[in-house]
Amino acid sequence: MRGMLKQRYKGSWSLVLDDYRTDPTTGARIRKRKWITFRGTRKQAETRLNELVRAADRGEFVEPSKLTLGEWLTEWVEKAIKPPRKAQATYDSYRRIITQSIAPKLGGLRLQALKPLDIEAYYGGLVDLAPATVQVHHAILHSALAAAIKANLVTRNVAALVSNKPKKGSHEDVLDHVWSADEAAKFLTVAKQAGPQQAAFYTLALDSGARRGELAGLQWTDLDLATGKLTIRRQLLSGGAEPVFAPTKTKAARTIELADETVRLLRAHKAHQAEIKLANRTTYADRGMIFAKEWSDVRKRGDCLGHPLQVNNIGQREFERLIKAAGVKRIKFHGMRHTVATLMLAAGVPPHVVQRRLGHAKIEMTLGIYAHALPSMQQAAAEKLAAMLHG
Repeated sequence: MRGMLKQRYKGSWSLVLDDYRTDPTTGARIRKRKWITFRGTRKQAETRLNELVRAADRGEFVEPSKLTLGEWLTEWVEKAIKPPRKAQATYDSYRRIITQSIAPKLGGLRLQALKPLDIEAYYGGLVDLAPATVQVHHAILHSALAAAIKANLVTRNVAALVSNKPKKGSHEDVLDHVWSADEAAKFLTVAKQAGPQQAAFYTLALDSGARRGELAGLQWTDLDLATGKLTIRRQLLSGGAEPVFAPTKTKAARTIELADETVRLLRAHKAHQAEIKLANRTTYADRGMIFAKEWSDVRKRGDCLGHPLQVNNIGQREFERLIKAAGVKRIKFHGMRHTVATLMLAAGVPPHVVQRRLGHAKIEMTLGIYAHALPSMQQAAAEKLAAMLHG
């Protein structure tokens, strides 16, 4: 690669890069020329030209582009994050954060002109958000810029160069979204009065510890009512008329045993669902789902009885209403999963059993997330050991 400097007018320069290559077919020597406009002093222009020549020689030259960060984020989230590449909840969350937060503040900046200080200033303005949420913003920018490097749009990931990068939310945040046994019982009392499907759905959530998408993806063939065993094989990424399913988060199925009360409510729900099917034989879209759209869920054009639930809507309006009616602490839907793990560990259930029920890939994850429940287990274990040794 050779470089040449030409002045356009005072303070403006053309940086000319000549790349000489040999045509593999004819053997002829071919020159490919690139013109780049630069504004500044002659010395600055010469420095920049030398940088570009060295980058080209290392195979790191990036064609100048007017592409903005906002334009790249929009393209990236659709091509790299949209289901089935990632979970629907992740896609919805990323797109919302990009549209509502990142794009209004940083979206107008050219991707290649983005600086670490721009991102650091953006993080500084997120004072009202929880640390874990700010970390998601950082994950989006870091991942999108890493993809921009692979697409040969930028030469470095400026998000990785930010000082005082947001730290991933600590597992202490879990405590903010955990019910006590009394609160969980109060919530279920209200949920059981909301209808057969709601009674079975929320009771199963607080029995199984299953993820939201796993609950929504359950089919009747996954459940053996005679033995009370449930096999979680898949998750629902997107519901409605054209549902999208995927394997569980760990790609592995797991079978768990359910409480008698959970099985009883599932039987009652199945009977009620059969009545709905019978009364709507010509319109019910039966996909064999345990939890499917009922009349209260059919709100927009294209909805139909029997369609899988919309995953991103589960645990919003209805969940909030039930929490309020029960008079218990407001938690996220995922907090029911945290509640299951915490209550089981506090009751002395071995961590490896909790791990398998939740579907964690490694027990270290279970122990790390729910470390707050382990001290009580240590105390109980010490008391049992003392009783055996000393009477």
